[in-house]
Amino acid sequence: MIKREMKRKNINVTELGRGLNIRHSTVVGMMQRPTLQVKRLAEVSEFLNYNFFREIANKLTCTEPDYTLDTNRTEVNGLQSRVKDLELEVSILRQTIKDLAGR
Repeated sequence: MIKREMKRKNINVTELGRGLNIRHSTVVGMMQRPTLQVKRLAEVSEFLNYNFFREIANKLTCTEPDYTLDTNRTEVNGLQSRVKDLELEVSILRQTIKDLAGR
């Protein structure tokens, strides 16, 4: 994938090394290994302006994560906090009404 994008963008190993601030030999070794650290892939993605992670994700047959649970949980927490605030406000208003009625 990386070699393909380098070729497509006319970027050679030396230019990639300069862009990532690593030695030429490090780039050559990186390109020969079957694996690559996520951090390094992110750096290469930034330099080549190409999302390799999306390409990899598109090849996976796994289901997408369900983000609605996190969104719902955040909304519920916010609403619970608002309910507590309103309950306090009601309590204060009731006390104020009692105080005014007692005069």
